[in-house]
Amino acid sequence: MARISKKKQEEIRLEIISTAVDLFTEQGFENTTMKQIARKVGIGDATIYKYFSSKDKLIFAFYHSRAEQSVEEFLTEEELPDYSLQEKIQLLIDIYLGNMLADREFVQQSIEMIMKSPSVLFEDVTPIRQEFVGVISDLLIEAETSGEIEKSPFTASTAKLTNDFILAVLLYWIKDDSDEFSNTTQMVDMSLSLGIEILKTGIVSKLTDLIGFFVKAHLFRFMGSGLMNKIIMSKSFSR
Repeated sequence: MARISKKKQEEIRLEIISTAVDLFTEQGFENTTMKQIARKVGIGDATIYKYFSSKDKLIFAFYHSRAEQSVEEFLTEEELPDYSLQEKIQLLIDIYLGNMLADREFVQQSIEMIMKSPSVLFEDVTPIRQEFVGVISDLLIEAETSGEIEKSPFTASTAKLTNDFILAVLLYWIKDDSDEFSNTTQMVDMSLSLGIEILKTGIVSKLTDLIGFFVKAHLFRFMGSGLMNKIIMSKSFSR
């Protein structure tokens, strides 16, 4: 039997995901079986398990594939270097939602199911929450280097928070019934504007420095007051 190339394997993998999404949408998650998916794709009943061990894995594979597709499209945008940080993040969100649009009904159904499902489904949520962290982190570092925003010791945390914001936008978007999702567009624009302004002021770092100053000041006062020695002595005698 001829060995299937990696390219062909990836094509089959994506076809399985696409077919599963169609069947889940038409028949419902519970009424769709792995055997049905395999036979519609045209592969053996057992072969599908070489790609995905369960229907749950197929759901999260869908989100992974859409995120990967979105990042690839985002990075190939010709005018990307000329965009501001806010415009770049806005573009990433627009591309992501655009790639979800054709399967919006499935997205809504699957998210509702994930929210109601037992813990087994939540095992794969963390990787999904990290989908855009890498590219966002790069965007933040570029903006810091160019002076567009203040440098911060919390760039990694900000990237994770921004990634969570994108997921929140997705949750808002699937419920948005306004014309051309104008409510989502407005919400994203206002939220990003506020967030970027905060990053520009460097207030996060300033607050951290201020908190650090007070902690150190009180620590030194605490140590200088003799209370530290009393605590150490009391612990020694209590042994």
